[in-house]
Formats: sequence, structure tokens, C-alpha cells
Amino acid sequence: MTQTSTAMRWGAYFTALSAGLHLLALPVSRFSADALILLPFALVYAGFAYGLFRGWRWLAYVVFIVLLVGISLAIARIWANGDVPRWIYMGIAGANILSVTTLFVALWKQPDVIT
Repeated sequence: MTQTSTAMRWGAYFTALSAGLHLLALPVSRFSADALILLPFALVYAGFAYGLFRGWRWLAYVVFIVLLVGISLAIARIWANGDVPRWIYMGIAGANILSVTTLFVALWKQPDVIT
């Protein structure tokens, strides 16, 4: 059994923040089609955050890769013309970068084993 590291918890916090920003895009853009595309991503990110809060190390590897892709998509959408404001995508990219950074630290270290 492993104990959830502080870095993994911070990764979960930032992933949850990213999920919240995905959801915030809906009312801010008046439920436009661009914002509705973000809804499934918000649900997946919320599931990722839940798993990270539970300390599932194997999921952290998956989340790390998915968030790297999410960073590139969010940065690309900053300059796209759409109904979702740019600051939402900047926030998503920032939260994803912080989450990837903390997950890298958590995955780099050996897990704390409880005997």
C-alpha cells in the first residue's frame, strides 16, 4: 500500500482546477458549441483528479501524458477565434502545466511504502 505524496495531491488539485475551468467555459460563453466541446474533457479531468486524490500511481502516468496533449491543445485554442474567452484557455493551460510539473515530481520519486 502506498501513501499519497504531497506532489501527487498538488497534481490532483491542479487537475481539478483545470476541470473547473473547463466547466466555467460553459456559462461564460453562454453555452456555445465551442464550450460544449469542453464538457466531456471536464468530466474526464474530474475523474483523473479523483483518482489522483486516491493515490493511484498508475493513473498518474496516464494523466501526465494526457495533460501534455491538453497543454498543447489549450495553447493552440488561445489564438483561435471562438466563443470561449482566451483567459479560460490560458487558465486551463496554466493549470495543466502546474499539474504536469507536480506529477513529474511525484512520479520521479519512489512511492512511500507503508509496512
